[in-house]
Amino acid sequence: MDFITLTKYSGNLPIISPIFSFIVNIMGYIMDLIFKATSTLGWTNIGLCIILFTIVTRILMFPMAYNQGKSSRLMSALQPEIKAIQKKYAGRQDQQSMMLQQAEIKAVYEKYGVSMTGGCGQLIIQMPIIFALYRVILNIPAYVASVKIPFQNIVDAIGGDAAIDAVNNFAHSSEALTKLLTTARISGGNIATSDNIIDFLYNLDPTQWDLFKNAFSGAADAISANYPVIEQMNNFLGINLATSPMAYGLTSVKAWIIPVLAGLAQFAATKLMSKTQTQAMEGNDQMAQTMNTMNYMMPLMSVVFCFSFASGIGVYWIASSVLMGIQQYFLNKHFAKTNIDDLVKKNIDKANKKRAKKGLPPIDEKSLEDEVKRAQAKADAIEAKKQQKIDNAHAAIEKNNDYYELTSIADRAKMVEQFNNKKNRK
Repeated sequence: MDFITLTKYSGNLPIISPIFSFIVNIMGYIMDLIFKATSTLGWTNIGLCIILFTIVTRILMFPMAYNQGKSSRLMSALQPEIKAIQKKYAGRQDQQSMMLQQAEIKAVYEKYGVSMTGGCGQLIIQMPIIFALYRVILNIPAYVASVKIPFQNIVDAIGGDAAIDAVNNFAHSSEALTKLLTTARISGGNIATSDNIIDFLYNLDPTQWDLFKNAFSGAADAISANYPVIEQMNNFLGINLATSPMAYGLTSVKAWIIPVLAGLAQFAATKLMSKTQTQAMEGNDQMAQTMNTMNYMMPLMSVVFCFSFASGIGVYWIASSVLMGIQQYFLNKHFAKTNIDDLVKKNIDKANKKRAKKGLPPIDEKSLEDEVKRAQAKADAIEAKKQQKIDNAHAAIEKNNDYYELTSIADRAKMVEQFNNKKNRK
């Protein structure tokens, strides 16, 4: 199956957008190339494929990881100045002070060539890629053409679309099989296409495959010929990657291997990442405490999730965390040796090139001072306008009090006369 044909099949998970669908299919195409390459070398295994696939995606995403590391290094350098500004305006909640504080903090970021929203932008770019990776691994036959072949051979042998009703009946013959319809992300809980059958079959464990073979005895030869290939593809260190660790039962060692390794790998990776993040949060005790809590909560969540997800997802998490940890270790060493002044100069030069394209003046000390002065003038103008409104209101109140000042019966009579005159004029 070529790439054009591959992009026409989108599986059964909901499509968020055409762009996301395109990213998913690109990932599937890359994984298919890896699978073909390893199969040529005699290693027909989805687990190995997932690990190599993770390495490739980590390499592709390395520029973003480098930029994040650089941003954290710069953030740790500018934190003392940010902290001094926050201390300067501590306890001042008026609009003028808030505007000035924001302007001075912005000037510090620009002084170091750091964008206040740079981290968010990188996260926005990475999120679709990460979700696409999960999408492919959760439903491998839908996007990896080479993996789909043995499943397609079985579907063809049982009758293709003509067997949909029979497979539906089989899927609803027990509670365990019915749950697989949800695991396979089959919309509405009913198989509607031959591709749905493939998604369902991918999630069967060895015992359920025996039940399927007995239920479709007419295709027993095709199942016997193709199931060993499927079993070999899904078997990774004695664990079936298409099933969750819970399928082995909590008393089995196999149930604990992947979840525990996933938790430990992520804990090690987050500890390495937190070294630079903690420095960047220096002075912000609340954020530092939150990050410290997350460093323990995320690995525990990985353990819990890996028990319920297909083991293939657990293998991806382990590989991803190990690679992230190795990558972060070398990035930490690199940025520890990097001169902060050189880093700032490169950042400023890069920012000035972007400003030049927009017709803006370059960033220097004078431009930053002018920016703060403009913010000061704007804040003063807003404060003056606000004070003028207050003064006008006071003047109006005083005028009204003078107008209706009642010190005698004659004043009261005069007020009534003025009121009646106004009423008659209307």
